[in-house]
Amino acid sequence: MLPSKMTFQALFLSLFCVVLGEPNVITQTEHMKVNEGDAATLRCTLTEPSDVLQVTWQKDSEKKYTNIATYSTMLGLKIHDPYQDRMNFTSLVLNDTSITFWAASLDDTGCYICLFNVFPYGSISGRTCLSVFGLSVSVHYNISRGHLIAICNAVGFPEPTISWNNLFNYTPTQEKVRHTNGLMSITSKLEISDSQSISKQDLTCRVSNKNEEMELPIKIKNEEGFSFLGLMIALGILLVILVLILITLSWRKRICKRTYGGY
Repeated sequence: MLPSKMTFQALFLSLFCVVLGEPNVITQTEHMKVNEGDAATLRCTLTEPSDVLQVTWQKDSEKKYTNIATYSTMLGLKIHDPYQDRMNFTSLVLNDTSITFWAASLDDTGCYICLFNVFPYGSISGRTCLSVFGLSVSVHYNISRGHLIAICNAVGFPEPTISWNNLFNYTPTQEKVRHTNGLMSITSKLEISDSQSISKQDLTCRVSNKNEEMELPIKIKNEEGFSFLGLMIALGILLVILVLILITLSWRKRICKRTYGGY
């Protein structure tokens, strides 16, 4: 039996791959580091000129790969949500691809895969990582029946630390979460039983890492002002009720006079 045409094609492709050797991927930098808000470019290049059909960039997040950008000469380029208006291809050469984040954010921290669909080898990939140095902080508080709860949150890289300018003899609790992309989240919770003891002082959350420091003051509003307002409203309501009672009694008294005065 003569070998089929498909068998000859498969044999030819195998010999072709062996003779030429599969190209490798070179990344511009294995680990790029930028400050938050700066532009960041990731680049991958094939070592040998090849017939690249399509290039795909993926983000390695939470142990899964998410497509963020694709390009081919036939279908053009596509930037996937939520990266539209935040990044784009800065090289449309199929065997030398690069993408640029216009203003890198903390969420862009992580590792990225450049995936070349190459004929006749199939998929060939490279890996490069991006670290964005920055700090995102927030603080809020709540007072209920004289009990104060203040919460300070920080997310950043390198790892941030949280402290308070005054603990008022109380000990805050702290929780840390290290994300797979290297970012660290910290939450500090301070509970004070007698909020009146700090009503005339400022409470400040201090957040810092190796690159920057931030202070977030908490202006404690005096609850007495709210109590006084509530008291005035209550007195106003009582006054209205008292006036209505007096009017009712006066009206009933007049009716009684008219009734008994007729006899």
